[in-house]
Amino acid sequence: MNHQLGRVSVAATVTNGEREVRVEVGEPRRGNATDDWLCTYRIDDSRDHTARGPDGLAAVYAALVEVENTAPRTDLPRTPERSDEPRVPGPHRRRHAADEAVADTWEFGLPLGARAVRTPSGPVVITIGRPRQDPNRSHTYLCPFRIDERTEAFGQGPNAVHAVMSAIRGVGAIVGIPRDWPTSMP
Repeated sequence: MNHQLGRVSVAATVTNGEREVRVEVGEPRRGNATDDWLCTYRIDDSRDHTARGPDGLAAVYAALVEVENTAPRTDLPRTPERSDEPRVPGPHRRRHAADEAVADTWEFGLPLGARAVRTPSGPVVITIGRPRQDPNRSHTYLCPFRIDERTEAFGQGPNAVHAVMSAIRGVGAIVGIPRDWPTSMP
């Protein structure tokens, strides 16, 4: 395993027919020679690839876009459009002492990245959480996101990669900014 990947922040094993493909995206890090942030990723134990962005969240997003664009060569499933719709937890999904696994699912946890952006309604701070498997649906992954401290919802998908992309695109739809806001907005 190459040391460039470092600590993995997003990982998924996806199956297409009889073939399994492993995707790993490392933690973003500041580049040595530039002000760019770098995010190393690997598809199916191939050589490491590096995506760049002006901040950590943009670098992670750029890596995920490259993973999605590699899909035809690696047989990764494309994200279905309906998974871009955010999932908002209902009041019945809050912490219950008897069901700790479900409660942990709805906790935000450690952030994957955050960014202040200007929207048509004014500036907001967007925080994207780390994806995790839904304990109630074995083929669904959730990725929490927060818009300021007011709105919290989840992107969802068949794997961790698609759940993060769904969260990012869901934020764009909710606040009225481009779907590729991590790389298109300063």
